[in-house]
Amino acid sequence: MSTRRWKSAGSARAILGLLVVTVIFTFLAATAFGQAATSTNYDAYHLGYYGNANMGFPNAEVNIVNPGSTGGYSEFDFHGPPYGDLCANIYVFTSDQEMVECCSCFLSPNALRTLSLDTDLTSNPLANTSVVPPPQAGLIKIVSSRVEGDSVDVSVNRTTGACNSTLQTPAGTKTLDVAAFPYTPYGSLRAWGTHVRETTSSPLFTVTETSFRSAPLSPDSTELLKLQEQCNFRQTNGSGHGRCTCGVGD
Repeated sequence: MSTRRWKSAGSARAILGLLVVTVIFTFLAATAFGQAATSTNYDAYHLGYYGNANMGFPNAEVNIVNPGSTGGYSEFDFHGPPYGDLCANIYVFTSDQEMVECCSCFLSPNALRTLSLDTDLTSNPLANTSVVPPPQAGLIKIVSSRVEGDSVDVSVNRTTGACNSTLQTPAGTKTLDVAAFPYTPYGSLRAWGTHVRETTSSPLFTVTETSFRSAPLSPDSTELLKLQEQCNFRQTNGSGHGRCTCGVGD
């Protein structure tokens, strides 16, 4: 059964939740993007593919670095601004274009963060894995931003490697990653992904590494809005599912 069929069989409560999130998010996005620059950013948006996840293969990794292009010091260095801290806003898709997980990871200047494909990026999908198979292949998108996104309510937690913002809802305060809010692409990150493939001779597996490729992304594009909106729905309604983790480093 595909993820789309799983979603279509969702309850009326999930549909109502999506509508409420969409209305709230549209208001937030309209406010944020109304203030955002409209130039195309060619260095904040990076793409990489993955395969053979959750299939018993040796684990693959994604490595992300902050080259310090927006500032050489972190807010935690007790040095004056400008600070070079950035969020890596990560969106993981299956090969049939369904977003399965999203999260935001903090990187200070010159930092390295290493994420496990099986453990950090694909082990906690929104879909019930007893019904829908775990993700095996697809696309990983990374958009860099300021640690506060475009929100005034900010919490930067270096210990957990999360860039968080808060949202007031009728049910109370929810803490969501910057990836789930309106934000303007900003700064530069670099990423590489390893790929594990089975062979027919010794060694049984080969490991290669490729760099993520950059692509143009306008701050007011429908693609950016879709990424943020779908991530918001998963983190607001997924009861913890649909949220990736940030691995080790920094």
